[in-house]
Amino acid sequence: MKICIVTTMFPKFKGDYYGSFVFDEVKELAKKGFEIHVVTQHNSGIPYEETMDNIHIHRFRWLEPKTFRALVHFKGIMDTFRMITYVISLFFTLIQIIRKYEIQIIHAHSVVPTGFMASIVSKLMHKPLFITAHGMDINNFENSRIFNYFIASSLNSSFKSIAVSEDLAKKMELMVKDKNKVFVLRNAVDTGRFNPTRNKSIRNEFDIKDEDILILFVGYLDEFKGIFELVNAFKVINSENNNVKLMMVGTGPKLQDLLNILTKMSINCEVIFTGRVEPQKIHKYYQAADIFVLPSYTEGLPVSVLEAMACGLPVVATNVGGIPEIITDGLNGFLVPSKNEKELIKKLIVLINNEKLREQFTNNSLKKIKGEFTNKRKISKLIELYNLSAICMVK
Repeated sequence: MKICIVTTMFPKFKGDYYGSFVFDEVKELAKKGFEIHVVTQHNSGIPYEETMDNIHIHRFRWLEPKTFRALVHFKGIMDTFRMITYVISLFFTLIQIIRKYEIQIIHAHSVVPTGFMASIVSKLMHKPLFITAHGMDINNFENSRIFNYFIASSLNSSFKSIAVSEDLAKKMELMVKDKNKVFVLRNAVDTGRFNPTRNKSIRNEFDIKDEDILILFVGYLDEFKGIFELVNAFKVINSENNNVKLMMVGTGPKLQDLLNILTKMSINCEVIFTGRVEPQKIHKYYQAADIFVLPSYTEGLPVSVLEAMACGLPVVATNVGGIPEIITDGLNGFLVPSKNEKELIKKLIVLINNEKLREQFTNNSLKKIKGEFTNKRKISKLIELYNLSAICMVK
């Protein structure tokens, strides 16, 4: 079966963390014998065409920015013009790839802009369409009538619209004429790599002592991830606990702002910024930590939380999006309201001071991961949907 994956999120090179969850999914499909073609935007310094782990990647020309930025962060007239060139180029490239390689199924990741353009092409080319909504593509446009029209049109045009969480599915069901179109397929994690093995090499590299408690954040360094609440909370925690460190893995537009704030707080030496970490190595950072924290304002079903759980970390996260579907407050982690520094401080201190509770949360998370969130289970369900669409097309 030949499948065309349409996405704004895909690694720019092997080892790039951006869109690695899409890459991991299609890589597993390729291993199962599917012919996978990925259509995504070009960025400077990388080839337009290449094959990566048996995945055929086609990057199209558009008015790309000089410095890479995720499309969700585009603002202003110039970025609007870039988006116009993006959707036009995507439209024609998608038609070309479908014809040239005799694509049988189109699968778009994110509802807008990729899902909307894919829905137009799927009608023209008479190909079944799947759309996976990841969270921001729905949550960021809840108050926009124009984007809600595009979203509803895309979802209604799909054979199946996949939601990564029940919370997201409920929002999508309000936009479709047939609720049976919406299917929940949660994100998954590779338990072969992400496991509770303790890793000391990362701790040694950053001079973290055995007795130190390491709090880990993994994600995009932007305001909506709750990073400013996190550093404010850490200042209070650090003043009372000298053996606590904070490690922030990732890059983003607010990195310099964070560095400036930490310098003023005089705790910059206690916070470790790793920058971008290759996907092949990211599991080592989880395995070096003691607690995972994600104080986001909005989420779908964050892969980082699943990876932390699989590595045996107790989690403190905000009760947004699909997070309450994987973290049960007081059972395998703590849930706190977004933008609430006091609760964040309180729950982190509880875990810092209670090793037995951390172990209890660890055991409960590992059971949940093994039962519900393995890659094998996810890919099996996805293949079932693909096969169903092929049967329906024949009929």
